Amino acid sequence: MSKFVKFEDRGSIRIITFDRAEKKNAFNEEMLISISNIIEQASDLVEIRSIIITSKCEKIFSSGYDISSESIDSKESLFKIHIINDRADKHPLMKISEVIMESPKIIIAAINGSIFGGALEVMLNCDFQFFSKESFFCMPPVKLGIFYNYNGLKNFINKVGISNTKKIFFTGDKFNSDEAIHMNIFDFVVDQKDVLENAIAFSKKISVNAPLSIASIKRSINAFEKSQSIDNNEYNKIKESIIKAAESSDYLEAQDAFKSKRAPKFTGK
Repeated sequence: MSKFVKFEDRGSIRIITFDRAEKKNAFNEEMLISISNIIEQASDLVEIRSIIITSKCEKIFSSGYDISSESIDSKESLFKIHIINDRADKHPLMKISEVIMESPKIIIAAINGSIFGGALEVMLNCDFQFFSKESFFCMPPVKLGIFYNYNGLKNFINKVGISNTKKIFFTGDKFNSDEAIHMNIFDFVVDQKDVLENAIAFSKKISVNAPLSIASIKRSINAFEKSQSIDNNEYNKIKESIIKAAESSDYLEAQDAFKSKRAPKFTGK
């Protein structure tokens, strides 16, 4: 169990809370593995009907995946995140999305602060999302010289459509809660102080329904989303574009700029 992740059971609801304030709640591998394990452990508990994921925060729900951690310093680690594969040793950032979608429980994200990068993608895999009116969301890979995986982009397209996905990813801008409502990226937008309580109330509403029926319907819906696959030829082209980006001088420039806390200068080479 990660020291940054805790959980408690309140009747039929399991609440997972993470707290890594010194890193603006950035996810590391240890946190992602812990959250995944807690979700999986609840799979066979008939008394648990739904799971809420939230953070103990002031303003930042999560700043994303911790790209300053040692685990992300190698291109091999990045490839494990962003290149589709069926290997058993999938990166925890990819594994947690599968765990959330495959869980028979209804999983709700109580996003009580601003959310960025990989954390946003993970939370979009939840069945429902509550978002704070006072907060922002952002996907910054183009500002960091980082490529992105097909499954993650597919998740955004399913949620907000192609046009909004392009807007979110190509600009790397911060979007406020009004824009979130317009894009329909989150299911509910409420005052920050009410995010968790609203999520709990919604969980209770679901928890009175037949759990096996819910699990079956969830699996069917997720199976439909999974069926939107790509052929080998297109996948190979995507893989080539990822490798090209990883071997570019822009990628090195982005990493140096991040560590030096300066704006990167991209050349497209």
